[in-house]
Amino acid sequence: MIAAIRCSLDSFFGRGEAAVTLPPLDGALRANRRLDDEGLRRPLPGVTALAVAEGGLYAAAERSLHRLHPDHSWQKVAEFEAEIAALSQAPSGGMVLALSDGQILTYGLAGTGVPRRSALRGITDLAVTEDGTLWITCGSDRHGAEDWQRDLMLRGAGGSLWRLAAAEAQPQQIAGGLAWAGGVMACREGVILSESWRHRLLRLSPGGAREVVLGDLPAYPGRLSATGDGAWLSMFAPRSQLVEFVLREPAYCHRMLTEVARDYWIAPRMRSGQSFYEALQNGAVKQLGLLKPWAPSMSAGIVLRLDAGAQPLFSLQSRADGRSHGVTHAVEADGFLHVAAAGDEVVITLSGDAVKGDAA
Repeated sequence: MIAAIRCSLDSFFGRGEAAVTLPPLDGALRANRRLDDEGLRRPLPGVTALAVAEGGLYAAAERSLHRLHPDHSWQKVAEFEAEIAALSQAPSGGMVLALSDGQILTYGLAGTGVPRRSALRGITDLAVTEDGTLWITCGSDRHGAEDWQRDLMLRGAGGSLWRLAAAEAQPQQIAGGLAWAGGVMACREGVILSESWRHRLLRLSPGGAREVVLGDLPAYPGRLSATGDGAWLSMFAPRSQLVEFVLREPAYCHRMLTEVARDYWIAPRMRSGQSFYEALQNGAVKQLGLLKPWAPSMSAGIVLRLDAGAQPLFSLQSRADGRSHGVTHAVEADGFLHVAAAGDEVVITLSGDAVKGDAA
């Protein structure tokens, strides 16, 4: 009853979840162009996830697994019967892969291990602990990972977190009712996961208690990858006042999803600006035919560096007119940061000052 009254008051006053205001890109999230201006760029069509294992960089692109060759080219090393949904480095030095059909398998120099078949669908990320336990996030119980825009516009809350122990055959659900669980990372107190549609990071204790450790983010958080003293958070699309407004109109959203082609939905995306018919592609957004870096955009590139307490330190970004949009994964190893920008189908490798957060 109290929740219903609060929801009605929020809708009337335009506050809380009914607000369309957005936090500014300031402080650790101050706008910059470092993803575009720094680092080495290696194109890879379809790239979505990365892992550093066995002394090399691996990348998932649809059904194929690629390894970076010493000459800086990509070499396909394996192909699977379903799309690769997530990658994670294993304590043994190899990798663990999750496929879109629910299979979970290991990969190493000796080849692919025996798959563990599960009924999970919509896998978005996984993390492996020292004892071999797998933590798995599923974005939604209704929509696959590729249909994330529909789940957002329908205000889905069917995401979940699962645990698969080394000695168990099937994963156990730890948490449900998540508004798109986009990423997970093990920590001392349990796990930290990203709840994308509520723009926040949650810490879940072994007992199941939830705590918001970072909230009201200006973009949709996705995968997390741990470092020695913190983590990297990939943010795959920026929030928009226009999208926030549309989300408050369920009837309009349903009609849009039914009657309008996906490319023209008023929704965030990995890469925008490909068509004149997209929202925000005319009027004041462009001046003399040029897209301004500060223009409102349905896509951008953002990687956020977190400290040991999951608080932001600095960010690497690609602005509205940039060429590194749709960041889906960032992993660090040996002083190098590798960033997968799925919107522009490129892997960016940065080092030195960029990884430390020093000014360019």
